[in-house]
Amino acid sequence: MSAAVPAFATAFATESPTTPGSPPPTTSLSDKAKGVGNWFSNNSGTIVTDVVTIVAIIVAALIIRKITLTFIHRAVDKAAMRAESKPGRFLEAGLLMGAERRLQRTRALGSVLSSVASAAIMIIAALMVIDQLHISTGPILASVGVISAAIGFGARDVVTDLLAGIFMIMEDQYGVGDYIDAGDAKGTVEDVGLRITQLRDIDGVVWYVRNGTIKRIGNQSQGYARAIVDVPVSYAENPGRVRDVMVETAHQMFEDPEWKDSFLTEAPTVAGIESIEGDHMMMRVTVRTAARRSAEVARELRGRLLMAFDEAGVKVGIPAAAGTGT
Repeated sequence: MSAAVPAFATAFATESPTTPGSPPPTTSLSDKAKGVGNWFSNNSGTIVTDVVTIVAIIVAALIIRKITLTFIHRAVDKAAMRAESKPGRFLEAGLLMGAERRLQRTRALGSVLSSVASAAIMIIAALMVIDQLHISTGPILASVGVISAAIGFGARDVVTDLLAGIFMIMEDQYGVGDYIDAGDAKGTVEDVGLRITQLRDIDGVVWYVRNGTIKRIGNQSQGYARAIVDVPVSYAENPGRVRDVMVETAHQMFEDPEWKDSFLTEAPTVAGIESIEGDHMMMRVTVRTAARRSAEVARELRGRLLMAFDEAGVKVGIPAAAGTGT
């Protein structure tokens, strides 16, 4: 019994009792370093695995981004070439115009789609890296979902405008310099954006039209136009003689070097009697012209026809000569 007392006392003495309110025992720097070393030693395999996985995610994201951007550029270029190769798109004088418009569309669409694809790929890669760092992505995704829903609800018109602008540029419905009828406004296109199209009308007023609000487009600058001239001739005149005068006059203008650039390769066509109204008959001549040249061609041809009728003694009907360019 007496021998056990010193042993118990010795064990008790080795303990360092702490009294309430006393400061905790301090840990030396070597102990801390040893603890850190032990932690790295125990978790080195997990750390290496996580680092390798994160690097692999980043490399894979960059490779996928490169492949996606290459595919987008090729797809946009093919779509632009397919749009400009439609029959009657630019015709004889449109090769340079088509190449320039294709370059503009490729740049615009390529830039937008590339930015969207890059952002999507990088966001997915970032979420995968965060998850690999053992950080919960649930709250992040929930916050992003709420923000996206709010933005989508408040900016649905903007999204509609952007989508309409993308398809409009891809299909080459119109471009800078075209004269278009957009419904609420018509004029010459000065700027084409993904959200807004800028027009200047004949009075010089600049119109900003949202792409999402455009329901139909009438483009007077693509392919060709047609000048239609109707001349009322006295009912007593011989239709065959009148037609010969009109054919000769129209072909003279067609061969005139000053007006050669206003026509396409198709020669003017005299339709003949368009209608009969009491004391006169309406004779029509149609001419296929270059885009946006129909109005001036119709005016010039109308004047030449009246002069030719005066020289040939053909009597014009009571109504004034009328002409339209389409």
